[in-house]
Amino acid sequence: MKRANLFFFLFISPLLWGDVHLSSSESYSQEQAHDYCRDLGTNWRQMSITEIYALPKNFPFREGFSYWSSTKTGSDKTEVGTGSEGDGGIIATVGFSFFPKERNITLSPGWKKIAAACTNESEVKRVRDYRLIPQGTLDPYSGIVWHSLDATDKRAKYTYENAQEMCENLTLYGRSWRLPTTDELFGIVDYDFTRPTLDMKFFGPVMHRYYWSGDSLNDKEAFVVGFKLGSVATSPKKEEAHARCVSDIE
Repeated sequence: MKRANLFFFLFISPLLWGDVHLSSSESYSQEQAHDYCRDLGTNWRQMSITEIYALPKNFPFREGFSYWSSTKTGSDKTEVGTGSEGDGGIIATVGFSFFPKERNITLSPGWKKIAAACTNESEVKRVRDYRLIPQGTLDPYSGIVWHSLDATDKRAKYTYENAQEMCENLTLYGRSWRLPTTDELFGIVDYDFTRPTLDMKFFGPVMHRYYWSGDSLNDKEAFVVGFKLGSVATSPKKEEAHARCVSDIE
């Protein structure tokens, strides 16, 4: 097969995917990955970071590879992370890449050499139909309600265990509350907005640091999402991060 192609046909609700192609080497800058995908033929393109993240957890990525997306953010104040969202050296433009092993979305300088992820399907962006209700922000897409920022101290930071307890002890509106899953938390990231990467009309001026998800990587680390730039990472559970609670629609 040409270039040791890996083609897969799958269905990911709500998008119907045709061929997905993964490069067989990590030798591409973000621009080169873009060209690599275009060179596959008509209609082929580089996948967005949201599309790559939406691939199933058992999707056959190559072991240890990271993959470029087409998503970028540009500013002379953009900072490449070294463990905490936004910390590190400053460069003009950075791109978003995906590390499947730990399902991390990270910011990388465009010249970094990693792999390419391509598709020949047209991009279909999610329709966001948030609604402000007395209990918070309703997201019919995921079937959850996000509690209002003024319901708790939005500046407060918690260890993973304390964040879980804070949400589970909430008694707002007689509902049960919990930490969101990583997919739910990343689900409100919207790259049409920057700093923060979500619609503040519905979610307010969130803190520009990490928020806990309820999902663990292992006994010592759990997944976090940063809304300053829209990244997904892991953090030691003993460290502190912000928390936003959700309640399932009953």
